[in-house]
Amino acid sequence: MHLPPRILKNIIVHTGLVTDDEYHKLEEEAARRGTLIANLLVEKEIVPEKYLIEFLASSLRIPVVDLKKNELKKEIVGLIPENMAENLRAIVYAREKDKKGDECFRVAMEDPLNIQAISFLEKKLGGQIIAHLITPTNFKSALKFYRVDISSEFNKIIQENIEKAAGESGGVATREQLAESIPVIAIFDTILKYAAASNASDIHIEPEPKQVLVRYRIDGILRDIIDLPVAVASALIARIKVMSRMAIDEHSKPQDGRFKFQYEDQSVSCRVSVMPVFYGEKAVIRLLVSSGRVFGLNELGYSEYNQKIIQENLSTTHGMILSTGPTGSGKTTTLYALLHLLNNPDVNICTIEDPIEYDIPRINQTQVNIKAGITFANGLRAFLRQNPDIMMVGEIRDGETADIAIQSALTGHLVLSTIHTNDAPSTVARLIDMGAEPFLLSSTLNLIIAQRLCRRICLHCIASIPIPKDTAELIKKQLRLVNPDNEPAAPKLIFKGQGCKQCSGAGYSGQIGIFEVLDITAEIRELITTNASADKIRVAAIKNGMKTMFEDGMVKVEAGMTTVEEVLKAIRE
Repeated sequence: MHLPPRILKNIIVHTGLVTDDEYHKLEEEAARRGTLIANLLVEKEIVPEKYLIEFLASSLRIPVVDLKKNELKKEIVGLIPENMAENLRAIVYAREKDKKGDECFRVAMEDPLNIQAISFLEKKLGGQIIAHLITPTNFKSALKFYRVDISSEFNKIIQENIEKAAGESGGVATREQLAESIPVIAIFDTILKYAAASNASDIHIEPEPKQVLVRYRIDGILRDIIDLPVAVASALIARIKVMSRMAIDEHSKPQDGRFKFQYEDQSVSCRVSVMPVFYGEKAVIRLLVSSGRVFGLNELGYSEYNQKIIQENLSTTHGMILSTGPTGSGKTTTLYALLHLLNNPDVNICTIEDPIEYDIPRINQTQVNIKAGITFANGLRAFLRQNPDIMMVGEIRDGETADIAIQSALTGHLVLSTIHTNDAPSTVARLIDMGAEPFLLSSTLNLIIAQRLCRRICLHCIASIPIPKDTAELIKKQLRLVNPDNEPAAPKLIFKGQGCKQCSGAGYSGQIGIFEVLDITAEIRELITTNASADKIRVAAIKNGMKTMFEDGMVKVEAGMTTVEEVLKAIRE
């Protein structure tokens, strides 16, 4: 929120959200991290973004607008171009006449006190500007209205160049001529831009006999986006290889690479894998918003009970905290949230990651580089000579990394990492399989967080329905399996998304985590020392208050955050 610091301070302190001393500390942290104080207030969960905007609107006597609730019209929004809207942080959403019959325009602005921007828009549009306040999240969502249908844009680009190629070849374009004449840079840039605009986590470019299929993974689900002519395949893969610094003339071996691109005000890191397949080469691109905001535990979906356990364990000065789950379950996002809570001027934090997904000020982040000899194990070993207080290793993949992590935790360091296991209790068995000694694990393990991601129900088309009898029985059966001692009860009402324009008919928008947080108590430590089975550890953990992922998921189902189907699918992965 781009409001003048003096005005923002008067509003925030006057409303009692923070004291003058607390605001001064926020100013120092904002300057240190190169961010805005309003962003810190939301990030630290001092006040939700929605309420912060309402406080500001009330104090400034400027109305708030939610463009998600307004039906935007292309001819109105298009009165100013997209790049101008981004630079001014302003979107025109209504055109009307005042009482005198003069033309005026309603504009949603992140900073409605920006006199220069308002003056510029008045000259540009030729009418009075009525400024309204909008949240940054809402503004970013509204910007997507500028994006035309991806298929039509791709088809327009391709058709223009097909005709050009045909003209150059006397009316008949060969496959080679077509591939050379198509502006591959424009096509690939469009693929990247729309992937970022759609909040896609991955791009799949898959060659088929008569076409090239482009798919995005959005909210964990792969969606077909467009079919490109097969003649584009070789040129498109070549462009990807150039950007990722791969060997262009190598077609028979898998290759990996990386590149970055800029989208709006964010730097997006791309991890690329190219693999030979039957009809050519397939590319998969993982998108990572390296300058993205680190989420708080509450935003990620942690319950108050689990947050309390996590906060207690973060206050310790040594030991290990592990996040576990399959690929794409949000483990690294959880670790970044924990690092954010630990990040203060009193500690030295070092990380070894593959890749670095978020750039966090005041944290020493190192990228794995196999060619340079920087692995998780070597990086962790080198950190011990860097006088660290807290260390984060991206993943424990082998016995060597596990051993160094345990030794680091034993010698007075707090170590955070991820590991691939199905649930929290089975993590102990996995580490022992890697060669870790049970008595050392019992001394070093502090906390294990297991998680999965479920799709969120779209809030624009959410509806409650009575729970079907078979679904209720399924829930009760699953609850008996995870906690036989409790009498299971299914919710009477559940929720689902009907499908709307906002969620492209999916009924879902965004994702939320379901968790089980295993606090390593004295009883659990004793079980680890005696090499007890995962089942015995699970029983003891549940007796001590641990909620399983399914139970946590059911709480979110009752709250209307997700569906039974999503929770069941997640825990069966």
